[in-house]
Amino acid sequence: MQLFTKRIDVREEDIFSELHHFLLRKNNRYLTNDEVVSLTGVSSELLYKWVKTGKIKKSIFPNLGAPCERCGQVTQAKICVSCSSTIVNTLKQEEKDRAWFNQIQQNNPRASTYHYK
Repeated sequence: MQLFTKRIDVREEDIFSELHHFLLRKNNRYLTNDEVVSLTGVSSELLYKWVKTGKIKKSIFPNLGAPCERCGQVTQAKICVSCSSTIVNTLKQEEKDRAWFNQIQQNNPRASTYHYK
């Protein structure tokens, strides 16, 4: 079973090596994911895997990306701009809510006294 896995890894490495040489050509550095997939026949899953793991550098190939970890839209970062702004806005709202709750707790005179029936 391990031999079969090793063969797959070697085959993947051969495909990666050929793809990397193809991408390093001057005209191919600015290809998008879809263009690379259509021109080379490499599966998009393998391309995404190599971009995510850093084998294909985003600094050298600026138009290649991987799916957003939250919504799945292809992006250059781990999380796309719309998802990151949504997360930031949610965190800001949470901080406002926490400040409001703390203010109510401090202004409540019953919070520090005991009441007996």
